[in-house]
Amino acid sequence: GDVDGVMNWMRNGKSDSEDPTGDFTRIDQMLPKKKGQKPKDRAREIESALDWMRNNDVSPVEVEPTDAGFQTVPSVPVSKRTPEERMNDVDDIMNWMRNPQDESMDPTGEFTRVDQ
Repeated sequence: GDVDGVMNWMRNGKSDSEDPTGDFTRIDQMLPKKKGQKPKDRAREIESALDWMRNNDVSPVEVEPTDAGFQTVPSVPVSKRTPEERMNDVDDIMNWMRNPQDESMDPTGEFTRVDQ
């Protein structure tokens, strides 16, 4: 298995010569580090990820950065509502859910739009 290969790669300072495809490095970077994890357990975890990827025809390819980078998304305006107003909303919604045919329970049609 790959455990021995991963262990050799780890023992040799994670050198490129021990990881010619770069798969060990990419998977090692993807998997979260566990506090107090033994090297053998880490090697098994990397091997398991490689096995899963092979069995599911997935390649641990590196994601190329885009020129655009991150784009800021405009914020959604949120109205400040008091706890009492929010509780009234919950009551209104619960009443509407109990009686969805009663249009007077949803005069603005908001509940029906959200429920679709």
